[in-house]
Amino acid sequence: MSNVQSLDRSLNLLELISKHSPISLNQLVSLSGLSKTTIHRLVQSLIENDYVKKDHLTHQYELTYKLFQLGYASIQNIDYLNIAKSLISKLAIDVGETCHLVLEDKDEVLYIEKFIPNEAQQSMSSKIGLRSPMYCTAVGKAILSTYNDDTIHKIWQTTTVKAYTENTIIHFDNLMNEINIIRQQGYAEDKEENEKGIFCIGAYFVNFRNEVQGAISLSFPTSQLDKKEFFVKQLKATAHSISKHLGFIVT
Repeated sequence: MSNVQSLDRSLNLLELISKHSPISLNQLVSLSGLSKTTIHRLVQSLIENDYVKKDHLTHQYELTYKLFQLGYASIQNIDYLNIAKSLISKLAIDVGETCHLVLEDKDEVLYIEKFIPNEAQQSMSSKIGLRSPMYCTAVGKAILSTYNDDTIHKIWQTTTVKAYTENTIIHFDNLMNEINIIRQQGYAEDKEENEKGIFCIGAYFVNFRNEVQGAISLSFPTSQLDKKEFFVKQLKATAHSISKHLGFIVT
């Protein structure tokens, strides 16, 4: 039996158990058309992986809560991403500049949303699905600032550090100096470090456990630097609003 066929049959058994729970081995044989030996083997694998449990008195099978937990986790992720997307789209419209939403993935930032208002003066190379290093992006540095120094150093050591522009930070001591500033001021800056002519400010957001869930940024041409103070205020307010919607309470 191929792995794909085994997977198909296991999924079918999960559906049968869900619809007819509690259900006996003989009932599964009758409903599935599979042999008792095949069903016993597949169900045993589902039990070992905590998807199915067996009542040792009745010898019948039921689903565990594992599928519910997986589904609930997925729903929770969708909910918080939708919240973040909604709030940064409003931010982009309010300030007239490009906003990004990123998640950390394998010591990089992954761009999962980008909003460009009609009045934005300059396009940029970022796009949904793009991965970027953490050390040269405002969103990445914002997330890094939440880690202890040893963790930041480990990430730096496993990162291929290169200069994207003449402003890119390529020395660890310089990065740590900036991280300390970020921790004090509550937001990060990308001073044309990733793309010439583009200045970015970034801030992270957290859930109800104060765990970092991602980061957002405002990106704008350097010709708009005179508005930076206003942009920072709006960015930080949006990041705080996302955290609040995710249940974080400032004590």
